[in-house]
Amino acid sequence: MMIKPPHIALTLLFLSWLSDYFFPKFRFIAGNYRYVGILVFIFGLSITFYSFYLFRKNKTPIIPGQKPKFMVIQGAYKFTRNPMYLGVATALLGFSIYFGNLLSFLSPLIFFLIMNHYFVPREEKLMENIFGKKYLEYKKNVRRWL
Repeated sequence: MMIKPPHIALTLLFLSWLSDYFFPKFRFIAGNYRYVGILVFIFGLSITFYSFYLFRKNKTPIIPGQKPKFMVIQGAYKFTRNPMYLGVATALLGFSIYFGNLLSFLSPLIFFLIMNHYFVPREEKLMENIFGKKYLEYKKNVRRWL
């Protein structure tokens, strides 16, 4: 069984909570400012779920490593090649702001690094093999992240 990005995100979210619980002295965001994190979290999930919707609408698999049947290039895919991962990283950032703990800010960074260095290159290679020039043109015109 391959570890999937949602497993990584949930693990990092749990570790963020643990870091806040065990190391409260690292909290640097307090009071109502923490609630900005909820808005950031909702924004990140919105990007992710809308991207899921676009995959479902076009009947292409969402699970990393599965063979895509359609190249989604609308919605957030006009601005970033990885809106699902960007949305999850943003949601993790939202929780980090909410926890207000310096250590919890490692979670979105770690998620981003794992996606950028492990998942995204494999997925890009798969997309190149399946969609060829069409994907290479898209890749040339749309950034990997932002």
